[in-house]
Amino acid sequence: MTETGLENFMTFLSAAAGAGLAMRFRFTHRQLCALISFASGSLFGAAAFHITPHALEHFSLWATALTLFSGYALFYLISRYVSHICPACSASHFEEHEKEQHRDTSLLLLAGALTLHSMLDGLTVAFGHHHGGGSQISLTILIHKFPEGFALCALLIKAGFAAPRAAALAVFLESSTLAGWALGTFLLQRFGWTSTLDLILIHTGGGFIFLALHALLNEARKHSPVLPLISFAAGAALILLVH
Repeated sequence: MTETGLENFMTFLSAAAGAGLAMRFRFTHRQLCALISFASGSLFGAAAFHITPHALEHFSLWATALTLFSGYALFYLISRYVSHICPACSASHFEEHEKEQHRDTSLLLLAGALTLHSMLDGLTVAFGHHHGGGSQISLTILIHKFPEGFALCALLIKAGFAAPRAAALAVFLESSTLAGWALGTFLLQRFGWTSTLDLILIHTGGGFIFLALHALLNEARKHSPVLPLISFAAGAALILLVH
């Protein structure tokens, strides 16, 4: 298995571990809030400290900003009009709904949105080493995947699924990360590293920024902002320090 393949498999295992833990344990919202905010900070750190500076070395400020905005806008539109694209980033939102509402109206849409999100995660791992920030990006996604898997499994249990079935379904949905990596690897082998693939990675960085800010604002608005901000800053600092 290649280095990027191993890193991507580890991100998948991180999500699976989160789902497995949710099947057996229930975090307090304070604990989950800290974990979500830390993971969100790592997403923001990857976009701000690695993807964006590299982009500015190869593209103009306007091209970089526009591409980042396109990724941000895509994730915003999906979350606004289809379903929240990351269950971990919207934990407080889901707490507001009753059990039957989840099963009746949102699970299928959530599955589609999460599949797209996870495929982009895998694609980003595949592209990361060619962009020069591979280790940081892979670590970012690995950190993010654990609370994502946990929140997804917890959401499915709350929707009425038996815990083992919820965990299995969560792992199945998260396996689209592996499909995204396979697609990214194929594109690299078929076309080599091109400006188009660079722009796709920058576009995904814009999605990271949306997920990070969405999660931070969600948690800070619903609860005391101190814990989310401290955890967010710690996640961003970790990615800044990783070389």
